[in-house]
Amino acid sequence: MNKKLVVAVLGLGLVGVTGLASADLTLYGQLDLSLNFKNSDFKNANPLTGRPADPILALGDNINGVGDDINMGSNQSAVGFKGSEDLGNGLSAFFKVEYQTDIAGNGANTWQGRDQYIGLASDSYGKLTFGSMSTAYKSPGSKIDPFYRTSLQSRVWGLQSALHRGKGENGQGRTVNTLRYDSPSFYNVKLFGTYNFDQNKYDANDDDTYSIGAQYSGGNLFVAASYIDTQASGPKDTAAAQLIARYDWNAISFHGIYELDKGLITAARSQGLNSAGTVGGANDDGADLWSLGATYTIGNNLIGFDYGQGSDSKGSDGAGNAADNLQEYDSWRIAAYHKFSARTRLYAGYVNQDFKDSGEQDLFSLGMRHNF
Repeated sequence: MNKKLVVAVLGLGLVGVTGLASADLTLYGQLDLSLNFKNSDFKNANPLTGRPADPILALGDNINGVGDDINMGSNQSAVGFKGSEDLGNGLSAFFKVEYQTDIAGNGANTWQGRDQYIGLASDSYGKLTFGSMSTAYKSPGSKIDPFYRTSLQSRVWGLQSALHRGKGENGQGRTVNTLRYDSPSFYNVKLFGTYNFDQNKYDANDDDTYSIGAQYSGGNLFVAASYIDTQASGPKDTAAAQLIARYDWNAISFHGIYELDKGLITAARSQGLNSAGTVGGANDDGADLWSLGATYTIGNNLIGFDYGQGSDSKGSDGAGNAADNLQEYDSWRIAAYHKFSARTRLYAGYVNQDFKDSGEQDLFSLGMRHNF
């Protein structure tokens, strides 16, 4: 349970005025550390980037090199503060300031900003948020990944696209300089969207990224659909769309995702969303992907299996008009966790990603998580 820090300020310092102002401040965090046994067995260059690959390195968790290696990953461990104030008449103010840290001690990812925002919420009209936060494309993805924010997570291993991670203005999962709206729930349906205000008028992409989404959550069913577009003026393909679903049936849960590439997934797999000449898109749009999975829960234990495929994309990536030549791949994962309590768990799993021509990479991870 989160610890509550209640700060009371007595006496407003005004002559003849006595009052009480109070604000609830919650200190919270998630510490996750894993021991990762990695193997990269590529025959040629990495089909993702044209150089030796390390999908964990793409998230900045300091698992360097190719071939066989053993390292620790901090898995987006984070500490933050959040709070709210009741303004009356169904209106409240809220805020959140969260920082990522590296408890493995590698130092490269210590105190990086994550979700950081301020906003207003209305019982009748929904929620308006200003700052850095998840896009409408990223936010539903965690609902179908029981190993989210571990070294086994779907968004690293091709079971979800790279649009579910990263931070920036060009289609990354966490968007900055952004306004977000979340509607109230109408018959279990919510609408949400983000709009980014490009911070540099003179950079390679003087366009504002937007995302929109809708979700239904009722009974045993969760369904979400999202769309994102960078509106970039350089590359011709600048968008992506997805459909996500999860169905819970007693102790068994089924989930799946389909992502339709309209340039952004190709850009993320090829030169990257921020690369010169491909900022916010590509000149190709074939890198669709899908995955299906199931979990079984018994007592404090969960075991899950996922399988997915990514399509090839063999056009021009837009960076010097080079051929991206992204290959087809298959990914699968088997993993389990045991909850010692509501806040502490131990987990282990294996994940494999096999590309059509270049070889494969895999990882066995053993980790522990504590929430406070």
